Amino acid sequence: MTDEIIFPKNPFEDVNPSEFNKLNKKHVTEDFVEENLKRLGWEVFRPFNDTGIDRIIMKRVCPNGHTKVDEQLHGDACPICNAQVIEIRRFIQVKTRQLKNNIFGFTLKSKDIRVDPRHVYLLYSDNTSNDKQDFLIISVKDYLKFFDDNHMNPFAPTSFRKGNNKLNSLRYNPNTDKWSWGRHDWEMFRNLEGMKRIQDPNIDLNLDNEIIETRALANKLQRVFAKGSTYSKETERKINQVLQQNLSLYSDPKKIVQLRKSVEEYIKQNTDEVTFASMKKYFEFIKTIEVSGADEDSKESKELIKEMSENE
Repeated sequence: MTDEIIFPKNPFEDVNPSEFNKLNKKHVTEDFVEENLKRLGWEVFRPFNDTGIDRIIMKRVCPNGHTKVDEQLHGDACPICNAQVIEIRRFIQVKTRQLKNNIFGFTLKSKDIRVDPRHVYLLYSDNTSNDKQDFLIISVKDYLKFFDDNHMNPFAPTSFRKGNNKLNSLRYNPNTDKWSWGRHDWEMFRNLEGMKRIQDPNIDLNLDNEIIETRALANKLQRVFAKGSTYSKETERKINQVLQQNLSLYSDPKKIVQLRKSVEEYIKQNTDEVTFASMKKYFEFIKTIEVSGADEDSKESKELIKEMSENE
């Protein structure tokens, strides 16, 4: 039975999950996550490049939801309803933190807010207590919907774009053994409950609509400005008015493509050939580091810049 499953469970009997320094913690904790996902019947793969996705997981399930949380179907038909089995996949982004004053503080950047509802944040508390670890598992759509439903928006303040936007509202209460975001319950995302949510086959069966809905939530929350404690209410109103006016000009994707072409043509006509070629090389570099997952200041990126300069 599901309530008898211990999840997560330390797969490494000779080590304590929280006893790792920052130099090797990422590798060790991702292995901890991987082994626990395998125990629930998921096939687990490591991406070739680190683009913000730490693990890709796949599972064969009943499209009508008859597959247990710790079960993987091996035949072509569901043993309960005889429906054709489907394969679902999820893209896992792991955030591991040790609790400080019972707070799970973590950071998400703009690039982490993806519009694929199969993208999942797995927040790993490696030391909820001396002998217990917790996973808080939430899809990007559920994450955005949580804020929208509860009239919160961590993306609107300037701190999200200018600072590291560390979020400190996720808390564990040792007295009640419960997780919450502020005053809002997060137990539905904890451990097996979270795994049940991301195993929902409707995400895959209705993927196009799910992506549209996730995009709408992301736009609603991210394409808005909040004054915070720095600006006045009137400034907030004016900025949002101009922002919405500008966004409406390019609501049609075709207009965005045309704008990019116009900008490129303008630059081509108003610069010399060497400068224009250099610009094209730069955008080629940007695409390269996006694929590789490297930061612009990383050793890998600097080597790419050097290589491109030598080839000019």
